[in-house]
Amino acid sequence: MLALVFILMMPAAVHAGWTENWESIRQAMVKVHSISADFTQKKNLRILARPLVSTGRFYYRAPGDLRWEYSSPLKNVLLVHGDKVAMYVWNNGSFTKDEGPQLEATRIVMEQIATWLNGNFHDNRAFTPELKPGNPASIVLVPARDALAKFIKQITLRLSGTPGVISSIEILEPQGSSTVIEFSHISLNTEISDTTFERVK
Repeated sequence: MLALVFILMMPAAVHAGWTENWESIRQAMVKVHSISADFTQKKNLRILARPLVSTGRFYYRAPGDLRWEYSSPLKNVLLVHGDKVAMYVWNNGSFTKDEGPQLEATRIVMEQIATWLNGNFHDNRAFTPELKPGNPASIVLVPARDALAKFIKQITLRLSGTPGVISSIEILEPQGSSTVIEFSHISLNTEISDTTFERVK
């Protein structure tokens, strides 16, 4: 399960007001035009004593371009540019395009991520959002459809002290497994070229 987004090392109290309500969150997020960040993903499975850890790099450009690139322990890349979605896996020393049945499911997930990054939580009919105050504040997303609830129990987006920035994502699955993605080394509103979302290398 992919999912997304970012942390800047600033005191949370400085900009705490941006998480007060849905409108302040939307206004902050629409000001973020691009993001690039390193990420660490930890997949917890009930049958394993330790989580499966993956690392990589994430890129986003409004309104919906995405690049989600895993660098270890396995290499694979997901590209979203306009209405085009492509997946590539590392095989025998080079990337091979993956056109398996999971591509359509991945496209749906990427549409959800782009909606969240634009601050449109109530325009997303797949999930019911709830804003939870705190330090950090968080947004809890519960599937609004039974078909989706079979795979996802709940998604929690933890909000950074920096306006428009999400520091981590936690995905809970019905069978007890979970995935936590944390972001670091963030750059906001820098120029990202088209080739980042069009080419694997």
